[in-house]
Amino acid sequence: MAEIVNIFYQPFELCLMLTSALFFCMADVKYGFSTLQYGYKLDRRMITSYINYSILDCVEDCLRTTRCRSVNYCQGAHFCQTNFENRTTVPDLFIEKPGWIYSDMEDWDKTIAGACSMSNCSMNEKCIPKPFGQFSCVISDCGIPSNERFSMEKVREWDAIGLERGIHITCSVGYKPQGSERFVCRPDGSWKTNLKCTTKRTIM
Repeated sequence: MAEIVNIFYQPFELCLMLTSALFFCMADVKYGFSTLQYGYKLDRRMITSYINYSILDCVEDCLRTTRCRSVNYCQGAHFCQTNFENRTTVPDLFIEKPGWIYSDMEDWDKTIAGACSMSNCSMNEKCIPKPFGQFSCVISDCGIPSNERFSMEKVREWDAIGLERGIHITCSVGYKPQGSERFVCRPDGSWKTNLKCTTKRTIM
């Protein structure tokens, strides 16, 4: 029985590889490579990170992740970071960093993502390509902790909003923190936190 399943699976796997290769060959990557920013990265706005990725792997992953706006790539370590902001939305966080490469997603041909270039995944989802131009959507992150009482001033370099990652959030000016300032992203896409920000009393 196992041999029969394996015989069926091998052509299926080959079909998936050929479909992905066809989309990639159709994509124009020259412009994207020409706009890479060497010696720069976007700091403290990470969705998640990956090891043993090429720069194109990094770009493709970002294009398949709805919230992704840019990537940082460490060429020597083959290390990829996907970001939920870019150098235009948070220019103060676009910093010089030797050994790193930065890229905006708007500079790349979307067809690199194959069937996912036409996905309708939600903002906190990532597209997973399937054979014959099909795709599915899976949860990618917990979103940006949004509350007028929360502040991202204390976000650290390796913080991230992706699944099973964590980020440091503090209270906005005028509010007093109670509880841990570390938010942890659950596998179901919700934040685990006990931080409460209460209004500071003013002394008359």
